[in-house]
Amino acid sequence: IRVASEQDLKESANGSAARVLPENETRVLPKYIYFNELVSAFGDRMWQFAIPILFMDVWPTSLLPTILYTFVLNLAMFLLMPIAGSWIDSMSRLPLMVTTIVVDNVSVIASCFLLKATVASKNQHLLWSIFSAIVLISIPGQLAVNVGRVALEKDWVPVVCEGDSKSLTVLNSRLKIIDLSCKFIAPMIFGIILQLMGPDVEKRVSWGSNIVIMYNLLMALPEGICIYRVYFGCHRLATAPKKKKLAGNPLWKFYDGWRVFVSHPICLSCLSFSILFTTVLSPGSLLIAFLKWVGVMEGLLGASIGFGALCGLLGASLFPYMHEDKNGNERISLSTIGLSSVWLWFLHLFPIAVVLIIRQSNITTLPPLVTGTVILFFVCVGRTWLWVFDLAANQLLQERVSEGIRGRVSGVQSGNNQLFTVVIYALGLIFHRPDEFYILCYASIFSVLLSAILFTVWYIRYSDISKFTEAVPLSMNTTPEVMVLNDKSA
Repeated sequence: IRVASEQDLKESANGSAARVLPENETRVLPKYIYFNELVSAFGDRMWQFAIPILFMDVWPTSLLPTILYTFVLNLAMFLLMPIAGSWIDSMSRLPLMVTTIVVDNVSVIASCFLLKATVASKNQHLLWSIFSAIVLISIPGQLAVNVGRVALEKDWVPVVCEGDSKSLTVLNSRLKIIDLSCKFIAPMIFGIILQLMGPDVEKRVSWGSNIVIMYNLLMALPEGICIYRVYFGCHRLATAPKKKKLAGNPLWKFYDGWRVFVSHPICLSCLSFSILFTTVLSPGSLLIAFLKWVGVMEGLLGASIGFGALCGLLGASLFPYMHEDKNGNERISLSTIGLSSVWLWFLHLFPIAVVLIIRQSNITTLPPLVTGTVILFFVCVGRTWLWVFDLAANQLLQERVSEGIRGRVSGVQSGNNQLFTVVIYALGLIFHRPDEFYILCYASIFSVLLSAILFTVWYIRYSDISKFTEAVPLSMNTTPEVMVLNDKSA
């Protein structure tokens, strides 16, 4: 991380440059980034877990509110993120991040107050009106979360690391470890607290909402301070030239984002990653419900979530050692790590396909418990390679997409992630019976195979850095920016 020089500080004092922190404060910049990720990820994971739990307390006989909420939010993100990507490319960094923090916290707090209002209402029409309001308020909040995450991971982190691949690898890996830890710890803590509230629905919804409200109120300021410190502590972030605003209405920006994405050499790599979201073979609600139906014990299901989290942490910890040694010398290239890890993820799912075929064709009698245990084991172990691929694909985007268009490319990719999530939920609505779950499993395994094939095609065409030339207009009214990456930057 480049720290402020004496000349920078003098210019800052004279008002000719952005304010920059002294050198002794810049040394802890990674800690500010990690703490910001911890606060943000913990709150996001807790809210993602709280929503379906509290919805089930209010509507105990129906999964429809949870399905509608998830479906509408993911569809909205697919439509809005390509537009929001242009904000990352055109808005000043600090105001954008502060806006995302404010919008996210206001949206979650407002949704919690509306949730508390549902327990006082016995009128079904009023309940569904409140539900509609929660969905509408949650859309800008989820958009703020996605924009903030893309801006931090795809824009701020590469700028802070200033082309140092080793620093970027370590920072990405540690941020992923924090996120995966929060994904396991936050729901567990919230669930334990909610369980202590007993069976009283009004008490559970009220206290559950209050916990989320208090967390967001208490952590909004520390999150903002961390962003402030990182911004003024990194020379390139604080003194970057003012970004040019991209003209056009939202429809034009949506088209422009997709145009930039499709014409970029990184497109196939990003699509390969997004397709992996078309899956039920992850420790989520659909898989857990099916495994409980086939007879897997609740204790084993609970342990599998922890085991899956540990495998994910193993993958995130393994990634830096695969890429570089202690001296910063490259062991395996990012593109090779991505290729090997995505195929290893597919190979871990292949035994699941074999077991399902045996079960469906009645070749031999397999106890349901055996089927469930095989699925659970290979899904959890294979997640080691899934997260390795996640980190490799993410860093390829960071290193091979220029700063001027990185927001739009990342925005479209984030929208595609939501689209493929919508696809699997739509299939879940069609094939909703437990005895039809195998169809969703086949669709999930096919999506991983398709992802591996797409990444293989990308690897053959663009893994050689000398063939990777970026020539994409920054907007419809500008000339193309050409970036040819050299070996060091890649």
